[in-house]
Amino acid sequence: MTSEFPRPADDEKRLAFLADLAILDTAPDENLDRIVALCRAIYGVPVAVVSLVDQERQWFKSIQGLDVCETSRDVAFCNYTILADEIFEVVDATVDPRFSSNALVTDEPHIRYYAGAPLVYDGIRLGSLCLIDFVAHDPLDRQQREMLHSLADMVIREIRIQRLLRVAVASLADSVRGSD
Repeated sequence: MTSEFPRPADDEKRLAFLADLAILDTAPDENLDRIVALCRAIYGVPVAVVSLVDQERQWFKSIQGLDVCETSRDVAFCNYTILADEIFEVVDATVDPRFSSNALVTDEPHIRYYAGAPLVYDGIRLGSLCLIDFVAHDPLDRQQREMLHSLADMVIREIRIQRLLRVAVASLADSVRGSD
């Protein structure tokens, strides 16, 4: 049984592509951790995350400011981010009808502000690079939005490089085995 939350029209394709990337439940990545740290510094937020939205959960490839590695997809703000290519922003979750009764708002960690840029790999939205705060914010301005999109593009570049390296190493290992 699946939980009730909005799903992109291409969710099955998106989930298959995410599985093919073989990135879920992998070790932390120092390059992604640097991007997340940069987000916290640039935007002055206590939490920044690289979130990948799986079938029933969002899993955090990189997170700073909270001590969790995943949440259920039915409470995930990032689940809304993957519905479009634009930044998804909630300036005060306590007054947003989609989130005012969300457990992440009403209970710990008491999220008030969220901004997420979709992580788009070959046209497929995998998750988001997101900013979280425990106080409401004014909306991001045009320059801040552009910067968040650029940082999300950097995350995708890192994921793409890691995939290319895995494929190259596997190919090299196959050719070494074949020459024995």
